[in-house]
Amino acid sequence: MATAASTPHPEVGTPIVAGLPMPEFRRIGVEPISGACGCEISGVDLREPLDPETLAEIMLAFQQFLVIVFRDQDLTPEQHKAFSRYFGELTELPQAPTYGGHSDMQEVRREAWEPVNVVPSFEHFHTDSPFLPQPPKCIVMRAIDCPQWGGDTAFSNAYLVYEHLSPGLKAVVDDLQIIYSGRDIWAKNEALAPEKRLRLREGHSFTEEQLQSIHPAVRVHPETGRRAIFANTAYFKGFVGWTEAESRALLDYLQSLAQQLHYHCRVKWRQNTLIVWDNRFTLHRGVHDFKHERRHLIRTTVIGEKPLGVADWHD
Repeated sequence: MATAASTPHPEVGTPIVAGLPMPEFRRIGVEPISGACGCEISGVDLREPLDPETLAEIMLAFQQFLVIVFRDQDLTPEQHKAFSRYFGELTELPQAPTYGGHSDMQEVRREAWEPVNVVPSFEHFHTDSPFLPQPPKCIVMRAIDCPQWGGDTAFSNAYLVYEHLSPGLKAVVDDLQIIYSGRDIWAKNEALAPEKRLRLREGHSFTEEQLQSIHPAVRVHPETGRRAIFANTAYFKGFVGWTEAESRALLDYLQSLAQQLHYHCRVKWRQNTLIVWDNRFTLHRGVHDFKHERRHLIRTTVIGEKPLGVADWHD
């Protein structure tokens, strides 16, 4: 009689990570952070220009894992920007404070004595600046100072959120559009008591038209055709053609799915850690579980394409 140990098992194929088969990497070290998204990359010095083969593997890891992490990268601002440009053209943001004299770099900073709310920290996972006509493709962020414990950034894979929906709900959200607007964030901030205000950029050159957009609730990757939920509470005004109550009910449900741990990875910051995340197909949030310590991150933002919806995608 065969024992459990000797019973043959069906043939096992290539391991799946981040929803896809694990690629092969020869030029860089790649260690997945979780089964859902994120990896740490080793064997690369970002201060130096990248050869085509190494760059191709970094881009493959970016597409596969959506969040790529490099440790011990002591970069100047110009080196930071040079690496960022491998991903595309840098852009300014109307609401994010700039870093030093660099209009094309932003900072996320909370001093040891400051309250949590000084940093724009949304209650739920979110994407950055979805109100722009071309929301960011990715964010390239590096730690200058970080707490000894806490202050991580968590990410949620929006592909997996969509792929685990029922066929009926997919049919509903595939056709939905969302109104996102950043027009009122400064007025709302000014209405708050001084100790409760966010640290926002004081001035910008964006027009009112550039601060509000209508985008698909399901976003399609322009090269692979893979679909992801592109609905989050940040700057959300409603689904086109739906009431506010209807919009909030569906959004709350979709947000509850994005909170589930089996879609997540979580990255611990250390000084000179650099993270690149795909702002189109992930959601993220800072974890403000620290006190009396400084957290200072600097970043560049790479402009993305106009979001493609299901109706826009042609195989």
